[in-house]
Order: sequence, then structure tokens, then C-alpha cells
Amino acid sequence: MDKVLVTGAYGFLGRHVVQELVDAGYSVRAFGRDAAQLAQLESSSVEIAVGDLLDPAFLARACDGVDGVIHCAALLKSWGRREDFFAVNVDGTRNVLSACANAHVKRLVHVSSPSVHPLVSNMHIREEDYNPNNRVSFYVESKIAAEQLVRGQHDVPYAIIRPRGICGVGDKNMLPALMHVNDSIGVPLFEHGQVVVDLCCVQNVAHACRLCLERDEALGQAYDISNGEPRKLVDLVESVFPKLGLTPRYIRLPFRPVYAVASALEGFHRLFRIYDRAPAVTRHDLCTIGHSQVFDIGKAQRELGYAPVVTLDEMIEQYAAAYRAGQL
Repeated sequence: MDKVLVTGAYGFLGRHVVQELVDAGYSVRAFGRDAAQLAQLESSSVEIAVGDLLDPAFLARACDGVDGVIHCAALLKSWGRREDFFAVNVDGTRNVLSACANAHVKRLVHVSSPSVHPLVSNMHIREEDYNPNNRVSFYVESKIAAEQLVRGQHDVPYAIIRPRGICGVGDKNMLPALMHVNDSIGVPLFEHGQVVVDLCCVQNVAHACRLCLERDEALGQAYDISNGEPRKLVDLVESVFPKLGLTPRYIRLPFRPVYAVASALEGFHRLFRIYDRAPAVTRHDLCTIGHSQVFDIGKAQRELGYAPVVTLDEMIEQYAAAYRAGQL
């Protein structure tokens, strides 16, 4: 493959995917809505395509003449209107599939979510541990529906990755959320402080995307991707916060009562149509830090030759340096 389209190219993951492809010698077409953000990516190897996932005509032009597509674009947040999540994550993916089919794209790499798995404690999650009935959030519902669209069609060759807990410099979710909650109530510790988290550095996710684009073994397959370095949440916090000059604070909480509170808060927000701000705690966020989940990356290692290129400790050092330099 010579030319690859990246959707959501100026997002946290998209930027790293663009750089990964450029470093590997590809010509890249960067697709997104914000012309100013896209302009920062433009180079001799990167051309810009400004457009909207919800406009099939834009996507058709963007896909014209490309060999592969890496679909990173998604609406990712803890709360919002169901129709907004489904418009971007489901209808947008449907439009991508249609544009790929019409342009005879050789392969689509679809970035899905580990939330398609049951959000319960499991220390050995595999790709087949799939729960299409997960309704813990509109985001999760939309990502399940989007993955089913990709799996259910036969016109576009595809591979799917499900990256767990993407983190690194530029992360707006994982580490910033821990810092915010530490400032407010303290980092919640469930399961008597024994919760294990499984994260993935953003560079490793981008690397996995390229492998899915290149390896024949990836056709029609889905891969769970992480760093393969599961850690207790408390150990992660103790590794990160001192390097940021922050003092960790903790609060031990029982999962079930807090889950009930989260359900009630979500119900209140839905009843009064409060979608512009999230409840104090959501069921999805609670399940993410309230259950131990470790992903088996053996399939990606065997079939893709996947191996992390950045360790968690290296990521922590990079993040801390950027934080101290005021770059976050």
C-alpha cells in the first residue's frame, strides 16, 4: 500500500497514526473537520482533506485514490445524547464503509473499543469474550453497533483493533481524569485497593494500526491491544503522581452502592435532559476503574508480530517531562 487515509487525523490517536505511517514511508491523507488543526499535520508526505464523516460526498473524495483507511474518528466522552454518539460512531462508520467500497479500498483498519467486552472483573480477557448487549453507556452502545457494521459487511476487507486505556502526552482522558479526581475527592480504590488496570501507550496503538494494515493475517480479525503491563491502580498512581509533583490521595469505596448512585444520577440527567455536563460519576467510568481487567494480547503478538515500542515507565517519564514543561 502506498497511500492511506486517516480519519480523525488531528485527534490524540490520529496524530500518532499519521506519524507512524509517515515514518514507515507511506503517503498519508489526513481527514477531519478542523482545517486549522489539520494544517499542523501537512507536510510533503501528508495531504489534507477537510470534511465531515456525516457527509458521504466528502468521504467519497477523501477515499478516492487511497489504498487503505485507518478509521480513528469517534465521539469519545463519558456523557452525551444517544443520537450524537450514534451519528458519529455508527452513521460515520457506515459512511466510511460505503466510501471504501466505492473506492475499492484494499483494507480498512477500524479502531473499536475494549468496551465491547463485558465490563466486569476478568484477568484474562480474549477477543472472543464479546458482549453485544452491553448497555452501560451510549458510547459503548455506539461502538458495539459500529463494530457490528464492520463485521457484518463483505465489500471492504477489514481488521479491527480494541486498544485499552490509551495514554501518553496529549491524553485528555486517562491520566488527566486521575489528576482531576485526586484534586476533588481522591482517587477511588475499589476491591480493597486491588483493582488492576491494563493501559496502552498511544504510540503502541498507532503501531498496531500499521501492523493491521500490512499483515495478511489481520484480514477479518479483531485484536485486543494493550502494553501487556497490567498494574494495580494504586501502583500506577504512585508511579505517576510524584513525578508530577502531586501528592496522591485515596478514598476506599464499595462498588455496588456507588454504582447505584451512578445509575440514579444518570437517570436524573436523562429525565431533565441534562446532556451538556456529565453526572458526577457515570457507570462507564466506574466500571473502568472499579473492576480489574487484563487483556490477553497473545493473538496480536502471534498474528501481527505486535510488541510494544514504548513501555509504561517510558510513557510516564515522557508525560511528566511535558507536564513540568507546561506543555499539557
